[in-house]
Amino acid sequence: MIKRKHGLLRTVFLALACLLSACLSLPAFAQDALSTSEEVQDAVLTAYDAYRFEVTADPVRMEEVTPRQTPVRMPEYYGFGTVDVDMDVCTISLDGRKMQYMMQVYGNADENGLYPLYIALHGGGGAPEEDNNQQWVSMQEYYTDEIREGIYVATRGMEDVWNTHFLEDSYRMYDRLIEDMILFHHADPNRVYLMGYSAGGDGVYAIAPRMADRFAGVNMSSGHPNSVSLLNTSSLPFLIQVGIRDYYSEDAMRSVRGAEFEDTLNGYHEQYGFGYPHRVLVHVPNGHFINDFTNAPGASTVLTDPAAFARKAVSENCLDRLMEIYTDHGNPDDVSSLSYAGNDEAFNAQLLETVRGEFGLSVTQDVNASAVDYVSSFVRNPAPDQVVWDLSTRASGRKNTAFYWLKADFSVNKGVVHAAYDRESNTVTLEGADSLNGEISILANPFLMDFSRPLTVRTASGTCTVDLVMDVQTIASSIRETGDPFLAWAQEIPFSTLNLI
Repeated sequence: MIKRKHGLLRTVFLALACLLSACLSLPAFAQDALSTSEEVQDAVLTAYDAYRFEVTADPVRMEEVTPRQTPVRMPEYYGFGTVDVDMDVCTISLDGRKMQYMMQVYGNADENGLYPLYIALHGGGGAPEEDNNQQWVSMQEYYTDEIREGIYVATRGMEDVWNTHFLEDSYRMYDRLIEDMILFHHADPNRVYLMGYSAGGDGVYAIAPRMADRFAGVNMSSGHPNSVSLLNTSSLPFLIQVGIRDYYSEDAMRSVRGAEFEDTLNGYHEQYGFGYPHRVLVHVPNGHFINDFTNAPGASTVLTDPAAFARKAVSENCLDRLMEIYTDHGNPDDVSSLSYAGNDEAFNAQLLETVRGEFGLSVTQDVNASAVDYVSSFVRNPAPDQVVWDLSTRASGRKNTAFYWLKADFSVNKGVVHAAYDRESNTVTLEGADSLNGEISILANPFLMDFSRPLTVRTASGTCTVDLVMDVQTIASSIRETGDPFLAWAQEIPFSTLNLI
């Protein structure tokens, strides 16, 4: 058994085992591993305890998580100019770059002394500083109506640019933020959720596939994917929400691009035979402004088949008809105006009638579109039996080069690997590893693999067996790299070292 000397960390591990074994959609990997890799797991706990002690005793890290009264420049509602408002702000500083955030704790910790962590990304982007600050401050409460217990963190985009939430330096900031919340505020590493609206939705699209192993569930609202691949989200529940007339521009087609992911993610599931949990909600007759923050009855009406809308919008150009209805009601012939227009009952009624009649699309009412409700229903599995890794979709600004239980240097940026682990035979099957533009490694995660017997590795080039061994230094370095004990590994097995026959 895991020794009590590990305190809260022991509780975290046991809580994960109970949560995952109770969830039919996830394997009870932690419970199984307790009887097969106990010594290795205990070494991970010991190493993480030492790391936690080191970090929490560091005055620089303590300063990082301590809110400070900070002037935030805001628009002045009456008159001209701006006004500075003092707010409690935390600041992460890494290599001369900074990310600010504000946080609030709601309710009480669970029976294990842990909180779920909700990270919220604001709208705005390429706008003046004070306008983005206003969006940031608004995000402090945007999703909180549905949070009963948890840590709610609203991050400030690092620069006032269109990709404010996913600049290359942003990703390591999110890693650091999550680690800080776990170490200093008792956040549950397996209940970390990401949500974003508008420019924040752009951020979710970009961050989720590049950091899929850090989150238990994500929500994207009213953003644009910017051609991102979601191949890496095979184990990450993904809620996508758009308004049917939120095109932004003729080329952007935000609503259509979001709706297309219904077919895309279903296609990935069929191709690989597992995973890609998701939900796509196309709100009708909404544009950019949707209700993704409450589960109030009757608050949301959505299409029953978002993929049908996506196909029709591309083949028949639904935008022309939407614009015709919009201008008939005295509005400007401007696609952006169509997207951002407010509540006009007559226009909305005709649009809804057109969707049902001319477009032939059915809608359903009283849908719970609460982002918090959706993401909160999931617990992360940090060591899934199967991993799909698109190595062209990565964040080279991170210090962590691992993805679940695979690892590759950032120079490896082409190709897709499908790795599957069979617990009965203690076998890893790798597909695509020999077609990459560099080396990939298997990471021996003691909460997935059985260290009491050799690991078999099967590839297109052949098969071999590897004795699994525990290396204390490897465990310590993996914890420093990921900051997450559940993603730690005890042995690194490079593909080139396999004696395949």
